[in-house]
Amino acid sequence: LLERVAGQIGIGLRTAEYRQRLENLLDETQRQAEELQTQQEELRVSNEELEEQSRILREAQTRLEEQQAELEQNNEELAAQAGALSTQRNDLERVAEEVQLKNSELERSSQYKSNFLANMSHELRTPLNSSLILAKLLGENKDGNLTDEQIKFADTIYSAGNDLLDLINDVLDLSKIEAGHIEIRAQTVAVSTLTSALTRTFDPISRNRGIAFDVVIDSDVPASIETDPLRLEQVMKNLLSNAFKFTDQGKVSLRLFTDDESRISLSVTDTGVGIAADKHEFVFEAFRQVDGGSARKHGGTGLGLSISRDLAHLLGGAIGLKSKPGNGSTFTLTIPQVYKPVEASAPSSGMTATTATATATAATATALATLAAERTGKTTRARVIPAELPRTRTPRAVVPRGSRSILIVEDDPAFASVLSDTARSFDFEPIFAETADVAFEMALLHLPQAVVLDVRLPDHSGLSVLDRLKRNPRTRHIPVHIISGTDHTRAALAMGAVGYALKPVHIDELRAVLGRLAERVTSHVKRVLVIEDDATQRESVKLLLNNDGVEVITAGSAAEAREQLRTVTFDCVVMDLSLPDESGHQLLESMAAAYDLSFPPVIVYTGKALTSQDEERLRRYSNSIIVKGARSPERLLDEVTLFLHQVESDLPPERQRMLRRSRDREDLFEGRTLLIVEDDVRNIFALSRVLEPRGARVDIARNGIEALERLEKGPPVDLVLMDVMMPEMDGLEATRRIRKIPALANLPIISLTAKAMRDDQEKCLAAGANDYVAKPIDIDKLLSLIRVWMPK
Repeated sequence: LLERVAGQIGIGLRTAEYRQRLENLLDETQRQAEELQTQQEELRVSNEELEEQSRILREAQTRLEEQQAELEQNNEELAAQAGALSTQRNDLERVAEEVQLKNSELERSSQYKSNFLANMSHELRTPLNSSLILAKLLGENKDGNLTDEQIKFADTIYSAGNDLLDLINDVLDLSKIEAGHIEIRAQTVAVSTLTSALTRTFDPISRNRGIAFDVVIDSDVPASIETDPLRLEQVMKNLLSNAFKFTDQGKVSLRLFTDDESRISLSVTDTGVGIAADKHEFVFEAFRQVDGGSARKHGGTGLGLSISRDLAHLLGGAIGLKSKPGNGSTFTLTIPQVYKPVEASAPSSGMTATTATATATAATATALATLAAERTGKTTRARVIPAELPRTRTPRAVVPRGSRSILIVEDDPAFASVLSDTARSFDFEPIFAETADVAFEMALLHLPQAVVLDVRLPDHSGLSVLDRLKRNPRTRHIPVHIISGTDHTRAALAMGAVGYALKPVHIDELRAVLGRLAERVTSHVKRVLVIEDDATQRESVKLLLNNDGVEVITAGSAAEAREQLRTVTFDCVVMDLSLPDESGHQLLESMAAAYDLSFPPVIVYTGKALTSQDEERLRRYSNSIIVKGARSPERLLDEVTLFLHQVESDLPPERQRMLRRSRDREDLFEGRTLLIVEDDVRNIFALSRVLEPRGARVDIARNGIEALERLEKGPPVDLVLMDVMMPEMDGLEATRRIRKIPALANLPIISLTAKAMRDDQEKCLAAGANDYVAKPIDIDKLLSLIRVWMPK
């Protein structure tokens, strides 16, 4: 059956397959027919669009033909304008050449002026230097042979010399502002610190003049601002000085308030003579005063307001004035709460013809910029910040006085910020300084309760700051802790530092440092342990050191001393080396090794002659060594008050006199040879009168050539004071040649110069000097630097 039906089944299957294929082909044909019909419709629409576009193109062609005719006419007009532009371009090139020429003239004028000011500074400071030094020496009257009136004469000469120095500095400041050489160093400034400093400065003036002085701070004034504290304080001192100078009765007030644009205003108001409206701009000009006639009532140079306005601009702000004759005056300094660097414009002081040239150049440049803007279709706009702000704030209480402050001397902003935050946790109010000179000025101004000091500072060694603080009776008692990346521990502790920490410092160690400083500030009773086997000597030392706030405990043997050190905390130890049970050397070594004994600063006070080996051995443990003799009680008192951080003015008058006598002659200077390289006989005489009474031997060289001959052929020299400007060979060249001599490579050299221009310090240090002092020389500063650099 299968064989019979197989052929029929195969035919059926084949037929079905052909039928299916035919249906598929029919569907494909229908689909293609539909697509073809769609394409035909699209082609028809496209044809219609092409016809429309052809019509539009024909119309556009007609319009283009019309525009071509217009363009031909415009081309003729543009050709005429091109001729005019060519003429303008030639004019611009000529103006640009004139601007370039004026810029060259301005640069030459600035260079001539800088050279002139440098030379004039030298010529003025050189005689002024000797006058100030000698006047100060006379005023001190160390020999006691001057009358009170003669001392007053000397003080008057010294005061007048300082006034002249202020004038020189004002002129140089004005010149630096004009030349753009003033650098703004912004840092966080506590408003309370600023106002407290101003209050301390002007309170004595207020009391002496019988004029009230108020400081008011609005409630919304921030606790701190970001600006340059020295420049801000300079401006405010100028404004307040003028207010007191021109006010005979009534009051002077300082008010701080803010506006809505993140700016702070410091307003100084007085009840003085007032200023007429037509003289408001006049008073800001250099060397100009309201009462500038020959019969004027008030003194001054007329530079203060001019410098203040320029400094205000550098701080990003401005000074406004409101005043009427007879109704007093209000000067308002407005600055941003956060300083932003600004590009200084032409100076406004009007001091020299250079200002006019700079203004003309700026105007020409503005004109060129305007022409260029017109050609490019761009415009520029200037933003004007008003100096006067609305005063609708609610005042708050007067600034609190007597807050516990700490001076942080550190040029690394990041580490200074860490110190500041840590100090605040111990209830200290931080004050900042980045350089050695500023640090000492801030210490004298604020009299902080403690100081944290770095050694490596931009201008001088921090050790010079420590020395100056400990040599000044006003600051000698302030505890100073050094935190530095270089190790000068022995020298610092011997000079009176309370501690020394090496960077990097862990935060726990930093807290411990500030905790010890806080403890010293709050502690009132100072304890001294006197270790002496001779009962008479022991009692004499006790009577010498006994004072209010000082408890003197004695011990006659090493065993007694150990018991006292184990149970009592002492601030200082005075010990003899000859003890009945063991030597002082052994006691010191055991104190250093024992964990249960305190180890305060130790002063060795002995009558035993010491060899150099003995001294070297003792200095590992002791801070000072005094051999008993004629002047030893004064030296002992001096050292003990140093390590106890006593306020010298609180001591009895007789002990204050003993301290002054102990400092007239210093062991550091005894038998030392100092070479003064100076061509001015007045300065030679003045410096000799300072150094020789302290025990130093002074040699003289009149120029660099003589200095080299003296150093190469004469006896050894311990230190050189090198003037910069000298005939035949100046101090810079002499210093370079000295450094090329191997035997003199480490000889301390301190440069002295009267030029005091911007790059003088860099030139002196680059030549090989160890340090730098500007004339007129601050004697205390010079002596401090000599102590730092003198070979020990």
